[in-house]
Amino acid sequence: MPAFEGLEVREWRTGRLLYFARMPAGSRFEVQFIHSVERTPVREILAAGPDLVIYLVETVYESFGAGLPTTADEGARLVLEDGKIRITGLHRRIGELVLSVSPVPGHALVVSGETVTLADLARPGTALSVKAVRAPVLAFLFRGRCWWMRR
Repeated sequence: MPAFEGLEVREWRTGRLLYFARMPAGSRFEVQFIHSVERTPVREILAAGPDLVIYLVETVYESFGAGLPTTADEGARLVLEDGKIRITGLHRRIGELVLSVSPVPGHALVVSGETVTLADLARPGTALSVKAVRAPVLAFLFRGRCWWMRR
């Protein structure tokens, strides 16, 4: 059966589909949030590999602090640029990305140029599963252009 690749967000506990966007393997997407201690924006750039496994490829943040990297992984590069700290050249295998919706505004997913505020998909504290998938074309046709529901 013909299929296309995309990124899906499901409620981790129930498996309920909350969001789906077409996204070819090899494409990048972002998770944006406000750091809980530093209160500064963080962007994690991820990519869906040809194997549909999610990899962390870059991190951008504004200050060093609790839980934020101070050195780059082997083979990666830490660059100070325009007042931001950028770690590039990463290839850290994530697989399925599981995250909790933050009550702090600014927690979002950016896919194919669309910014989706996670609090619009689920209540703060809800665990979400983010996966790169191959979806059957028939499911796409029956469910419409974008499979997501807002509260």
